[in-house]
Amino acid sequence: MSRLSELYQETILAHNKQPRNFVKLDDYTHFARGKNPLCGDDYVVYLRVVENVIEQAAFLGDGCAISKSSGSVNIVCE
Repeated sequence: MSRLSELYQETILAHNKQPRNFVKLDDYTHFARGKNPLCGDDYVVYLRVVENVIEQAAFLGDGCAISKSSGSVNIVCE
């Protein structure tokens, strides 16, 4: 396995094991649910938007390691 493939696999496993922003926001202003009946992935994305600016984003749900990792990597709030 190439080093790039190993890094990709390590990243997926790390984000699956300890996903970032994997929580329901209590004070969300927007949300969307995505469910894939073919594979069983089921996630909700929560946003807190103030004056057209996303202040915080988070997600919750169940699915495979790749889908959970994708949400974790893509929702970065600082």
